[in-house]
Amino acid sequence: MGESRELLLRPSIKGQLPSLGVLVVFLVFEVFIALRGLLAPWLAIACPAVFVVVLAVGVVSLVRSRGKPWQLRCGPDGVEARGFAPVPWPALAEVRISRIQPRWLLFPTPGRVVAFVPRDRATVPAVAIFEPMSRRGASPSRVARWHAKRYGSSFVVFTYTIDASPEEIAAAIRALTDVPVVVG
Repeated sequence: MGESRELLLRPSIKGQLPSLGVLVVFLVFEVFIALRGLLAPWLAIACPAVFVVVLAVGVVSLVRSRGKPWQLRCGPDGVEARGFAPVPWPALAEVRISRIQPRWLLFPTPGRVVAFVPRDRATVPAVAIFEPMSRRGASPSRVARWHAKRYGSSFVVFTYTIDASPEEIAAAIRALTDVPVVVG
């Protein structure tokens, strides 16, 4: 238990590019069918516009994540998502590493999630480390409840967005604390 070192998980631009690539493919497809006249005029404008906005948000998120030195810090005292209060290790029942659910949702990415499962009555931030635009004060939402239902916690890390593998994260957490790490 308890070494004095920390694990700093940094954003991975390379890991997030496949998701943006899928958006570009859909945008090109939408423009192609719109130019062929296969969509109603209002859809020929609306569909590509939606993809352009989503793509722009994704690119802005990637650019913003480049400037961040870390997204998640695991230390001897607990785990902390950038911009949120730290969660001490004793507040966690376990750390679960599992597949993304449902798999089709993020099909171009290797699908692993690290969930920090709280003990009874302990609270963890409602944050998913996959969105660099997550910020302090984000209210618990349907997405947080969805994560809690799927992964057992609203505090999750999508490993394709960071610079460490699930195995490296599990090994570091095991070296820092006696909180069980369950790999499924």
